[in-house]
Amino acid sequence: MLIQQLLKSLESFLALVNKQGQQSPLQTAVIATVGLLLAAVIKYPNRAFLTSTRPDLGKKAIKGSPLLGNMPEMIRAADDPLGCMLKWFETYGDIVSITVPIRGRFIMVNHPMYLEHILKNNFDNYIKGSLFAEQLGDILGNGIFVSDGEAWRFHRKTSVNVFTTKLFRQLVRGAFQETAQVFCRVLEQTIAKEGSEDEDNPQNLTDCAVDLQQLFLRLALDAFGKAIFGIEFKTLSTPVTEKHEFAEAFDFLTANMDARILNPFWHWTDSLTPGKTPKLAHSISVLDKHAAQATAARRAEQEMPKSQEEEEARAARPHDLLDHYISYTNPDDGSKLSHGALRDVFVGFMMAGRDTTSLAMTWMFYSILSQPRVLKNLRHELDTVLGVRYDPERLSYEVVMSELPYLKAIFHETLRLYPQTPRNARVAVVDDVMPDGTRISAGDLVGYSLWTMGRNRSVWGEDAAIFVPERWLVDDDTLEHKAKTGSKSPFGKFRMENQFKFNSFSANPRLCLGQTFATLETMVTACVVLQQFEVTLVPGRPVPMPKGSASLPMLHPLLATVSYRS
Repeated sequence: MLIQQLLKSLESFLALVNKQGQQSPLQTAVIATVGLLLAAVIKYPNRAFLTSTRPDLGKKAIKGSPLLGNMPEMIRAADDPLGCMLKWFETYGDIVSITVPIRGRFIMVNHPMYLEHILKNNFDNYIKGSLFAEQLGDILGNGIFVSDGEAWRFHRKTSVNVFTTKLFRQLVRGAFQETAQVFCRVLEQTIAKEGSEDEDNPQNLTDCAVDLQQLFLRLALDAFGKAIFGIEFKTLSTPVTEKHEFAEAFDFLTANMDARILNPFWHWTDSLTPGKTPKLAHSISVLDKHAAQATAARRAEQEMPKSQEEEEARAARPHDLLDHYISYTNPDDGSKLSHGALRDVFVGFMMAGRDTTSLAMTWMFYSILSQPRVLKNLRHELDTVLGVRYDPERLSYEVVMSELPYLKAIFHETLRLYPQTPRNARVAVVDDVMPDGTRISAGDLVGYSLWTMGRNRSVWGEDAAIFVPERWLVDDDTLEHKAKTGSKSPFGKFRMENQFKFNSFSANPRLCLGQTFATLETMVTACVVLQQFEVTLVPGRPVPMPKGSASLPMLHPLLATVSYRS
């Protein structure tokens, strides 16, 4: 259609020129431009400009528009990009190809065998590449989440020593329960407000409701800052009507990273959007300031002389991420990490840890509260294992990890359907061949979506799109198992899937360092809250939909009312 229109326009223009008998420089320029455009359209009839033809892909290559490739369809699906990807996979199969201007060709896969090839068997060939560093470098710097090769290996080796069983035991007894209790005090304030309103008025019901998504974002920021960097952000105790400098800057930068990942023209849109550049600079400076304060305080703690009591107290405190990076000494020259390197560690881990955990909590609570059967089963397990009254002494690392299989199944089923990194991509370093024979060219972007794979019936069965915690449980009523674990749960034993079928925490060698951290924080929070409160979703609200984002926030607030559990 476009080619026909261009040919017709060019024919009309040439007829006009011939009629006049001469042509001006402007007319010559127009003819040349139209000619070049026509040639480009003929060369790229259904794929993006400057991408190579791939007849070997056959039906796997989704035809797009001339010069723009599949960009127009992606723009139309901007509000539901994951739904668009799911449609492509359901229509064309588990491996498809699209083209996008500037970014080139994407090969997108939707099956565990491809993930095993990319993330394990040929790991060194599929890197994050310069694209992520270009998009996020001014915010994340050169930290673990945008690095490859030796830089990534350094961060990995240094960070892995932090997440020990000793630390997790202390977090369950300390920071996780403490932060959850602050969360509960916010709920108590809501109950007090509800008591002063007319509960028969639906408008008052909505006015008294809490937005669980926003509260969980604050909770995760407080818990992560306290547990990993020893910082008391206290965003939960800050009134919702008041601005919190760090949280506000953090939210803006997170949204900006989302926009860049989804938008190949972000360089121009960032600079052309009024006020965005100075706000971006200010928000980065806020993170820089908090990073500098945290590292300066920790360096002073290590370097200043202390009394014996202070030294004993510091020795008793679990060493966190900041301790390990500040203490690091380069074995070659004895140097310490620079302020800039420590800043990148701080910002990178905060960015990675806050949203993933908070949004997992949000989707998990929605999944529990929207299904009476699931809520009933979970309460039965909590009452059986922990008792009908909340007792902080009953919650321990061992109990949470081994004796609450139904809650753990709920958490993993949540991440199966609502993964907090719903899309990911790698860049091929050299030519490669996928397990099904599909050829990958050097420079191709190879993408995958855990959100679509979690709904793949060939992977998870005919009920793949349904929330079913029981798929993670197996019967284990043996006396030997119960004697070994002390478990009182009536729901058997939790069984983990392999890392490529369930990839929410990636896979070795890039297996997420915070996997146990996120699991414990989410499960402890659920225990503390649900043992003390009845939480009910506000009726009449739309079914939650994921927002078009690099992470998976809900498009609308998750409103709920709260009362004390009888």
